[in-house]
Amino acid sequence: MVFCLSLYIVFQKIMKVDPIISVAVILSETFLVACMWGFFILKIDWLKDINTGKEIYHLNISNVLSAIRFSLVPMLIVMFGLVSENNNGNIKIKISIFIFTVIVCLTDLFDGILARKLNEVTKLGMVLDPVGDFLMITCFSILIFSKNIIDWWFFILIMIRIPGLFILMVFFLITDIKFKLKTTFLGRATIFYLLCFLGISALKLFVDKPFPFFDEFIIVTEIIGAILIVLSSAQKIKLLIYYLKNQKIIRKELSKENIQF
Repeated sequence: MVFCLSLYIVFQKIMKVDPIISVAVILSETFLVACMWGFFILKIDWLKDINTGKEIYHLNISNVLSAIRFSLVPMLIVMFGLVSENNNGNIKIKISIFIFTVIVCLTDLFDGILARKLNEVTKLGMVLDPVGDFLMITCFSILIFSKNIIDWWFFILIMIRIPGLFILMVFFLITDIKFKLKTTFLGRATIFYLLCFLGISALKLFVDKPFPFFDEFIIVTEIIGAILIVLSSAQKIKLLIYYLKNQKIIRKELSKENIQF
């Protein structure tokens, strides 16, 4: 949190941000961090390597990377939104913000690799990683849609696929319906594609015409993205139906693997 707020203070001094917006950012950061640490405290037993059973007594590097990505979202959204409204702003500042955001997004690639290499694949990381992705995609989709960069129908598809899946997962946890956080190649491809798509779309927040045929490019990539969303959603629905119909089997499998969601 200190890291996030320090970055924002520097940004605020450069961009002369409205105090009300700054208060909103600070409150958002505080709320997210409080929720995250509350979750850590309640689920401290989730800090155990799933494959080896090794006890982990502190947040490992993978969980830290996921936590940073998770907590930086409010600040990044405000930074992008304000810079896009300040068309006469310093181009170096705009480029710096964009590069910084790319680096934050790249942590999504490294946290999983490090967790597997260091034998620190935890249940906490299995939850924190997708939640960070969902939050990033949802917030950036809202921002980009509000700037009329993407079409309404594609925005609705994203909202159904990403926040909808998260809400369903929370519902399962509350109602004690057992399930596995199973990632598939199609699901990972969809998330990666959406992150890349939103990153390219966000270029228009900085310049009016990022490259020739930009609008046509967005339409084509929206169609491809829609196909991926529909296919991956169908796959998830099929998997959820299996979980609902086979709760006894799932409970036995989770008990053997010592994983309880």
